[in-house]
Amino acid sequence: MPHQQAISSPSASIPVTPSATRSPAQTQTQTLAQATDRAALADRRIVCMVVRQLTAELLGVVGDRQEVRRARRRASCHVRQIAMYVCHVALSMSYGEIAEAFGLDRTTVSHACHVVEDRRDDPAFDTFVSTVERLAESVCMVAGRPA
Repeated sequence: MPHQQAISSPSASIPVTPSATRSPAQTQTQTLAQATDRAALADRRIVCMVVRQLTAELLGVVGDRQEVRRARRRASCHVRQIAMYVCHVALSMSYGEIAEAFGLDRTTVSHACHVVEDRRDDPAFDTFVSTVERLAESVCMVAGRPA
């Protein structure tokens, strides 16, 4: 429960939360910070969705289309895991930022990164992930976002 202070008046005592006593400058600064946070989140979401779509398109080009049809859900999970891994490793995003952008929990992102890292022992998979990393870095560089 937030700290409240009472304002006495002849008729009644009205509890006021500290946020109600902020100056207009403090409120404007807080509102600007919230808008900046929302803009940064929107930027991260766009970057993550671009990486995810890039991964899906590349998998469609090099992957076995029959396998993708048979295991569409599994393929979708792999695409998401690879995209989260690439966002973390190649684009230096934190687990928390990636989780927020994908609408997932931070531990889910951590698990996905570990799964992809373990699968990189397979040379073909490692080549694929390296390709996605290079393309994601290039796309972000062209878009003006440092990788």
